[in-house]
Parts: sequence; C-alpha cells; structure tokens
Amino acid sequence: MESNVLSWNVALDRGYKPELYPYATESVPLGEYRAVLDFKIWAKKAMAVSCYFTQKDSNVRFQLAVYRRQIDKEYKLDNDNIDFKVSPIDAIYLISVALNNKQKAAFKNAAIIESEYY
Repeated sequence: MESNVLSWNVALDRGYKPELYPYATESVPLGEYRAVLDFKIWAKKAMAVSCYFTQKDSNVRFQLAVYRRQIDKEYKLDNDNIDFKVSPIDAIYLISVALNNKQKAAFKNAAIIESEYY
C-alpha cells in the first residue's frame, strides 16, 4: 500500500489547515475516545507522522505524532498493528492518549472502528 502522508506544502495546497490542530498537552484530550483522522503530514524535526484528529463527541481538533519504530522502520504505536504511513484518513479511530513520564500528551493506542477503505 502506498503512503498517504502529505508534505507540508502539499497539505497546504490541498486546503488543509494544520495551524487549527494544536499539539500542546493542555489542548489534547486525554483518555480513550473516538476521533476522525482528518489528514497526515510528515513531521519536520523527527522521523514521525503528524496525525491531525478531530474528537467525535466534542469536535476538538488536535495533533499527535507516531514515530518510526527502530525494530521494523514502520510508523506504528508500540502495541498496535496500524501503520500510520498508510492508514486511512476520514476514518473513525478509537484512540487512547495519556501523559508520558515528561507529562506530555502521548499517543498510546489506536484501532480503526469505521472506514470505507480498511
């Protein structure tokens, strides 16, 4: 499956507005909830995919990063099988976000619960 992660410029050209999706810990809902993956952009300063979500119940927008794993070079969370390099956008995910040891919002788990393509 081919990557569907966009570069920064392509995302802007397509009309996406990443500035509306904060990543600061206080802006990212904690816990487990349903969220739509609106789009994805390659991270600028890390080997990661920046995922831009909208929480279903509150319509809160935020972003979370999925880092490339050293073991297999895939963009997956530690306990999940979803490779975010190719995962569907416009899909509903059940995601889990918690504080890490640095008290930052960390993407812990994800499962696709509704998608046309998966």
